[in-house]
Amino acid sequence: MSLSGCDTIPSYYNQPLGPGKSNPRLAIAAPAHPSDPIIVLAFSGGGSRAAALGLSVLDELARYSYTRQDGSTVRLIDQVKIVSSVSGGSVTAAWFGLVGPERMDELRDKFLTKDNMATLEWEAADPITWARLAFSSYTRMDAFTALLDERLFAGHTFAEMMQSGKPRILMNATDMSSGEVFSFTPEHFDDICSDLNTLPISAGVASSAAFPVALSPYNLKDYSAPAVGPCKGAIPQDEWIAKDLGTSPHSDQATRYIDVEEFKRARYVNALRNGPQAYRAISYLHLLDGGVADNQGGHSIVESLSPHSATQLLYDLNSGVASRIVVIAVNARSDPDNTLSKKPNVPGVLDELGAVVGIPIDATTAYSNSSVQLLVDELNTLHDQQAAVKKVDSTAPDPIRVYNVTVDFDQFHNDQAVLRDQLKAIGTSWNLSGPDLAAVTKAGATLLQQHPCFQHLLQDLQVNASFVDPKFIGNACKLNGDPDN
Repeated sequence: MSLSGCDTIPSYYNQPLGPGKSNPRLAIAAPAHPSDPIIVLAFSGGGSRAAALGLSVLDELARYSYTRQDGSTVRLIDQVKIVSSVSGGSVTAAWFGLVGPERMDELRDKFLTKDNMATLEWEAADPITWARLAFSSYTRMDAFTALLDERLFAGHTFAEMMQSGKPRILMNATDMSSGEVFSFTPEHFDDICSDLNTLPISAGVASSAAFPVALSPYNLKDYSAPAVGPCKGAIPQDEWIAKDLGTSPHSDQATRYIDVEEFKRARYVNALRNGPQAYRAISYLHLLDGGVADNQGGHSIVESLSPHSATQLLYDLNSGVASRIVVIAVNARSDPDNTLSKKPNVPGVLDELGAVVGIPIDATTAYSNSSVQLLVDELNTLHDQQAAVKKVDSTAPDPIRVYNVTVDFDQFHNDQAVLRDQLKAIGTSWNLSGPDLAAVTKAGATLLQQHPCFQHLLQDLQVNASFVDPKFIGNACKLNGDPDN
């Protein structure tokens, strides 16, 4: 602990953009037919427990297909367009983005069934590791990144994941100096004038999962900073930043009052770019577990549906290119019982450390879910506007339908309490016992099937599933556009 606690100048692996270059900003593939659902996933943190729950949800989506009017058959998993992830959820998101639906089972064999903690502990106990920590730039994060490459990613880079036709993977970390969400996206790597394509996928996963204290931060150079650059890349100007900050001739200073979260995003991007009147000078980024700022990945989903996002999702929804959007938030937060509330003793230092680190991460999940709900409310408002136009103009596109689905251990029914309690007692680490892995796998499928809005989606797509209950749907998931709504 003493050796790993010392200040170390780490190796910085991210490379600057080449002269005149920028990171390709790919729009997601538009639906082939307006009735095709756009599926957006948000995977929370929670170590191997979260990775397994995300995998279970993906497996369940792969089980259902629907038939278009032209007779073609489409799987739900092939309609997943965005996956926003944190910590353990980033393991599954990155693997899905790299290999696609057909090889998802390899994640179980290569990672989830392995005792990854034993490997990390053996590495930590090795005297050679002590020497490297003390006398080189080697950090605890390097050991974790190496494990991810050994088990799964084998040095594959973001260039192999960010390709046309593939889902957009948003792995989220926390900027240690500002507390802001930093996503491994072309946009944020443009901001720091760095080439995302050359970075190993394992770096994004490790940054997203850098649990405070247990792992050291992942470190990036900001080549937009004069002290590190100069930046030679051709960074898009993104007029929205200056407009929101009030530094553009077209600005009316309203954003900071109307949408403070949008204003804060613009302020942070401007700081990453070391732009005019930046509120913070940034030369280096030190990234921790994304759960410190947003343990559900909701922030990045909201950003992906903003007017200035490269995804073009908002345009597709506004223009009638897409008429169904499904937002599935997969929350693997555990809630194990502890003895703190049962003892009269003053909690010790280790108890305090655990509470200070763990409880805020769990608390941010509830806040992030409220951000997703706000997004759903805004999409429902868009539906109302489109419905009003449709009444006047019958040739206008059909109003969008928004399916808001949450997968959460608290949603188990009373007669499923034994399974719920087993799941909530699983610790946050990088290994799962066989019974625990089986329980998490069962949970993802069960909770998705039981959710009334997922059932509503299947009903609307005319998917034949025995568990779909129209009466339950009518009581628990009325959508805008449903009769009597």
